[in-house]
Amino acid sequence: MAIRNTVNIAAAALLLAGLGLAGCGSDTQSAAQGGKEVHASVVDAVARDVPDMITATGGVEAATSAMISTRMMGWVKQVHVQAGERVKKGDRLVTIDDSDLRARKAQAEAGIAEAKAVLANAETMVGRFERLYAEKSVSKAQYDEVVTGRDRAAAGLAMAEAGLREVNVHLSYLDIVAPADGLVARRMIEPGNMANPGMPLIILEDADQVKIVAHVGEKDVSSLSAGMPITVDVTSLPGAVFETTIDRVVPTANPGSRTYDVEAYLDNASGRLKSGMFARVAVPAGTRRAVLVPEAAVVRRGQLTGVWTVDAQGLAALRWVRIGRAQDGMVEVLSGLSGGESLVAGADAPLAEGDKVVTQR
Repeated sequence: MAIRNTVNIAAAALLLAGLGLAGCGSDTQSAAQGGKEVHASVVDAVARDVPDMITATGGVEAATSAMISTRMMGWVKQVHVQAGERVKKGDRLVTIDDSDLRARKAQAEAGIAEAKAVLANAETMVGRFERLYAEKSVSKAQYDEVVTGRDRAAAGLAMAEAGLREVNVHLSYLDIVAPADGLVARRMIEPGNMANPGMPLIILEDADQVKIVAHVGEKDVSSLSAGMPITVDVTSLPGAVFETTIDRVVPTANPGSRTYDVEAYLDNASGRLKSGMFARVAVPAGTRRAVLVPEAAVVRRGQLTGVWTVDAQGLAALRWVRIGRAQDGMVEVLSGLSGGESLVAGADAPLAEGDKVVTQR
């Protein structure tokens, strides 16, 4: 009886095992069949030669900039311009109080009047002594002394006139004018402030032309030279992309950043470009091999980018990639693809891993 029960239990166990295997076989068969079918357009990742670009960041600067200062010390009486104002050569910028110099000018003019009177009297004396000397009424020494007095009076007048010219020159320093046409970039003084020699008062810039200064690393600077074409993108302004040429490559590195300055110039008659704006510069430097895919094939999920690949059996798989520049509807893939892969560029339903792609090329 015990033997029969044991046999029955064993048979039941075998039956259950068989049913379990049958169920597993069904799941395996379902997995092998893959996911749903999705109709999609498929394109190929292309490996080809593309222009190699040296890129750098920099900024917009004035083509020429002048720091206006004074050679005289004094209180600022009036500032005639505001920041952002355009001025012409000779326009007044700053006036410094001239009360002290006006007093000195009056003294110099009085000194000239006195010197002229002394000279006139000395010349009269010389004329008188010439007649007396001709008549032998005075000695040669007396006559020479009078002539010397006349010459000293003439020298005194010349000195007084030189002093007046000096005062006038100093007065000209107090009425400061624009040395050239330009734009007032910065006003650094206000009425009532004390101006000192060499102290910046006004920053004047050339408003019709700007200089682009880009900072290039030491591994790229040897590839650049004056005359090479470059593209400048002032990113803060819509559509501000300009084509120009390198004007100069500064041969000495900046001590702090160990980068080299590359300079180029742009016309700015419209005044759209302002000093201090950020700019990106790109310089063609030969060609290199790159993998390109259509922008439509790129999948973005948060900070990640990927593409749906399609294998020989038509099954979809998501592959994460690192992308670079986009241009003319194509995106460069920096890593993750080698070229020749089939990619989904558009599907009629969301894709999942293992979906069967029905190709629409």
